[in-house]
Amino acid sequence: MNKRYIFLFCLLFFCAFTCAQKDSIPQLVERLEASGDNNASVNTITKLLKNNSLSVTDKLALQTTLIHKYQELQQWDVCLNYCQQQLAEAHKQNNALEEATFYKMIGNTYYHIPNKDKAIEYWQKCIEVSEGNHFNELLEQCYHNIGSVYIDRGEHYDLAEKYLQQAVILGIANKTDGQSIGRLHSRLLATLYERTNQLDKAAKAYNDVIKECRENNDSINLAEALMFSSDVLRKQQKLSEAVQVSDEALRISRKIAKLDMVLTALNFCAMNQAAAGNYKEAYILKNEASGVVTSRYNNDLNTKLSEAEAKFKSAEAEHEKQLALVKERKQNQLLIIGLISLFTIATLLFSKFYQRRNAKQKIQMQRQLQDEKERLSRDLHDNLGSQMALLSNNIETLDTNFKKQLGIDGNIEKVKNNSKQLLQTLREAIWILNKEQVTAQEFFDKLIDYAQRYLQSYPAIQLRVEENFSSSKNLNPNESLQLFRICQEAITNSSKYSGSKALLIKGNVSNNFFTAVIQDFGKGFDMAAINSTGHYGLINMQQRAKAINATIKVDAVTDKGVSIIITI
Repeated sequence: MNKRYIFLFCLLFFCAFTCAQKDSIPQLVERLEASGDNNASVNTITKLLKNNSLSVTDKLALQTTLIHKYQELQQWDVCLNYCQQQLAEAHKQNNALEEATFYKMIGNTYYHIPNKDKAIEYWQKCIEVSEGNHFNELLEQCYHNIGSVYIDRGEHYDLAEKYLQQAVILGIANKTDGQSIGRLHSRLLATLYERTNQLDKAAKAYNDVIKECRENNDSINLAEALMFSSDVLRKQQKLSEAVQVSDEALRISRKIAKLDMVLTALNFCAMNQAAAGNYKEAYILKNEASGVVTSRYNNDLNTKLSEAEAKFKSAEAEHEKQLALVKERKQNQLLIIGLISLFTIATLLFSKFYQRRNAKQKIQMQRQLQDEKERLSRDLHDNLGSQMALLSNNIETLDTNFKKQLGIDGNIEKVKNNSKQLLQTLREAIWILNKEQVTAQEFFDKLIDYAQRYLQSYPAIQLRVEENFSSSKNLNPNESLQLFRICQEAITNSSKYSGSKALLIKGNVSNNFFTAVIQDFGKGFDMAAINSTGHYGLINMQQRAKAINATIKVDAVTDKGVSIIITI
């Protein structure tokens, strides 16, 4: 009888141990996905993948997480090489699931680089494999991704609609329709219908998303869906409903307390109020939006100044501590060598020299802090200050037109655009100033991201990118900020005045020098004339380059274009 109990106990223990082992990989994958230490996660996953006893599901889950970590580290070449190796192995073993999965992962990587044409190419390959094998989750993701890219580009709306409708159907089959991804399918469809002026379809799609969000208490997606729904209602001339819907979106956004969402909701409310003829309400909302931007600017500026002051006080306290230690050491030395006069004199001379050096260092630290404050103030004045002034002027014009009972739609649009530009400039400055060092690769990625956003206002200009960062180079915050402003000036001038159909941005690091090139292929100009008149903000760019010991070269040929080459 006792042996039977022992046997049953061992059997139960074995089953529990087996279940624990079975659940360990999914739990580990969840922890690794949430981890912020990407390098440590890569090392852990690499060691685990050497275990040949892993199940196919566990192995694929670990490989997927490994690829996510490579993407977060922006190790694009490593990520693509790994995916291609695993794809070849899956094809060799005739493993359709792994083959389709890695096609999707390669597409995702190209999307982030970004090379969206390549991304679509690999997502299509994933679809080809998945359709024959009924890999519905992969199909849903790839249909969604391709449809999203087409909408973002403003092309192939018919294909985008087809893919997103298939994603919705598969979402129901996969039981993801009640999740955030399922609602995103429908929201993208609504966006597509709105862009193609199918307003009734767009309104129905947004209403379905709003209903799903309410049922699932998804406040963030609910607020966004309400904003876009109000936009459709305004276009349908259902102005009263548009005002009500955008007001609800604003109330929810205030509860969520995300600054960008509140600012967007305020702008939607202002547009709807203005369209409904409620100019006073629109004016109040626009004033509040302006106040949100100004408040954020002041808070961030005060934070940076407070941090700088705290660092100085900390350095000053450390300096005083060091001085106190020096004095104590000096007293001990004087007690020991008091009978040796020559050594005492030498010690006193050394002590005076040491004190002078510390005093000099303290003065130097104070000067550096003052220089840093002046540089920060100058840059904020040159960029944010000018934009704030423009925003203030537009608000005053809006106020004047409102009091004179004149139309204010155009003024509201100007205030909206000024607010967006001011917020983006502030984000760029904070991003640079918050980092002790910026790699050349990070700087270049940020510049390309800025250029892509900026050129949305110039759809006729094609952005071309060339880069070579085989070696690394670090930039300090001052170098990053001044270099970014030079490149912004060059991109702005080329977009506005060159008449070029393409803008080429190149970046490379060689021999510990980082070189950035902004080149257009437009009408160019005469170098002699430009040097004498100072067009294109050349003097401003040269002053910024001089401030960080960078070199700037301008190559211009009439009717062939302009190249701005900055090396640091």
